[in-house]
Amino acid sequence: MRASRMMTLLLQLQVRGQASARELARQLEVSERTVQRDVEALVAAGIPVRSTRGPAGGYRLDRGYRTRLTGLGLDEAGALAFLGLGGPAEQLGLGELLEGARIKVWASLTGEARERAGRTAERFHLDPARWYGAPEPVPCLPQLADAVWRDRRVRLHYVRDGEASTREVAPLGLVLAAGDWYLVAGRDGRRRTYRVSRVRAVEPLDEPVTRPTGFDLAGSWAEARRALEDEAIAVEVTVRVAPGALPRLRRLVPVPGKDRIPVAATDEIELTVPFENSGWAVSALLSLGAAVEVLAPEEMRARVAEELRAAAARYDGAR
Repeated sequence: MRASRMMTLLLQLQVRGQASARELARQLEVSERTVQRDVEALVAAGIPVRSTRGPAGGYRLDRGYRTRLTGLGLDEAGALAFLGLGGPAEQLGLGELLEGARIKVWASLTGEARERAGRTAERFHLDPARWYGAPEPVPCLPQLADAVWRDRRVRLHYVRDGEASTREVAPLGLVLAAGDWYLVAGRDGRRRTYRVSRVRAVEPLDEPVTRPTGFDLAGSWAEARRALEDEAIAVEVTVRVAPGALPRLRRLVPVPGKDRIPVAATDEIELTVPFENSGWAVSALLSLGAAVEVLAPEEMRARVAEELRAAAARYDGAR
């Protein structure tokens, strides 16, 4: 345990150049006195750690010293796929492994390469979460990740549209899309996707998973997404929309209809947009309030008007 901590301390100094005892103690989750003892042990072992006093003081390595003990463990190497995605890594239980891998990767870089990597990190950042959204609770995600790693079948207790069901599936991979986790799995000879937030329990089974030859998770997900987005359109609605509501309307219609909606306008415009079904069309258009008016078809206009009258009736006489 101490050897691992001292190695981490050494790598921190190699990556950062200089760090105070307080900073190192916080990073290593130990006391400043423990940091001091570890530094003394490193010095006794011949590692050129130097200390400087004063407000800007701390510990540093002699210029030019580099350790070669930066090899990645197997688990740390697996966590490298999540560099830059600390939140998802934490959800999967890979947070500590990822941090260890990150430190070793940075410590292995030359000064020029480390500077280039730092400049890139300062200028580009990937944020997979949606605006104004908190991640869905996914208490079963670590269990599913373990099943994916070990290639073991599981029994899912799943809830969709208020209906509970049980499914035995062969997990093939996990996908993070727009901040939400999905399980790609085989069932009854077909490939299916399950929203992880709807999984209420996972029972590991002793049966192994035989992964399809040449299975490509990214390609499989892209295919499933295209199939969903290209589903037949059930209803088209002509509306008059205020300029400020255009971005919201664009998010509410399926992919085949997005190109019909401009992202900006200066006056109200009339559009005909598609929806997957009439129920969703009514809900989506009502969510835009007075910023949208349904023009056609007549039955859709009547349904929206009826919903608005019913809503207004709830507030008649309200104090």
